[in-house]
Amino acid sequence: MIKSHDRWSQLGEQYLGEHNISWAEKMESFNTQAPGSGPLTLMKAIMNDYWADVPGKTQDWPAEHVDMVMAKLYWCWVAWLEATHPESEEE
Repeated sequence: MIKSHDRWSQLGEQYLGEHNISWAEKMESFNTQAPGSGPLTLMKAIMNDYWADVPGKTQDWPAEHVDMVMAKLYWCWVAWLEATHPESEEE
């Protein structure tokens, strides 16, 4: 989905894996959806997995875990930006 990676979006793509990215691409391909809905829905799923659906109090995470989650969210943000601002890519 992302045409031009930086270090963090590349890392996010590695952490997300093909299955999650292809799911976001399928969401994006539905004609009834707005541009960027695939990455945005994946971002919501990541937040649910790591915060909203966690039973009880969230424990402190080691730095590596924070980097992993933030790289996934960053990938979603970059993919959303590319989907909603295609003119920025041409400049």
